[in-house]
Amino acid sequence: ITPMANFMTSHVDDTTHLPKPSYDLWEENFITSTYTTALVHAALLAAAELADICHDDASAVKWRAVADDIQLAAHKHLYNSDRKALRKGLLVTEESGVQYNDVIDLSSFYGCFMYGLFAVDSEEIRTTVETIRNTFLPDPDYFTGLPRYENDNYIRKEGKGPNPWFITSMWLAQYYTEIGESEKAAEIVAWVEARLSSTGHLSEQVDRDTGEHLSVSPLAWSHAEYMATLLDSIVEVKP
Repeated sequence: ITPMANFMTSHVDDTTHLPKPSYDLWEENFITSTYTTALVHAALLAAAELADICHDDASAVKWRAVADDIQLAAHKHLYNSDRKALRKGLLVTEESGVQYNDVIDLSSFYGCFMYGLFAVDSEEIRTTVETIRNTFLPDPDYFTGLPRYENDNYIRKEGKGPNPWFITSMWLAQYYTEIGESEKAAEIVAWVEARLSSTGHLSEQVDRDTGEHLSVSPLAWSHAEYMATLLDSIVEVKP
């Protein structure tokens, strides 16, 4: 834990006070992604708690201070107030300085609320959800699945929009469960279950028009998010 946490505290950009760039969750863009920032922040806080348990006060203070600094920088850099949505991320270059990537990416929303970079009831998370729905779900009464991000071209038919993914759709269900809107979460779970294969498999994504499974099937990640979503919905019944 100590080498890992020390590396992350040192691997921070001097200009933005955010983690230096790496490849994003989708293994496509070399940037300081909002999702990765959320995980680094959470990892440093977890490391600091373990340092407290081990009575390593110096490490706990150092790691927690960097985590707090990252969170402050995230609120400064990673929310686009014009689009009312969390950014995909940013990149710092010598030629152009800070270059923002304002693509609406479901991983940015998920990482920030799930790992606590932004409070689940914050204006940033709430308005990002509104923007996601307005952008990808034109009919507010009918859930049609969510893509990874705007204009995703992976296995996309010419002239069509990006395909829905099970993973990103269930992230929204997990959010609704977290804020107590169980009916909206159940609607998304029902959408997923209606698209299970005859053998109970979930693929990576589905054709936006036909519902046909596309890419890898079964995909362990899709099944893992399905199980996580169901587990989130379990309420302890007291005798």
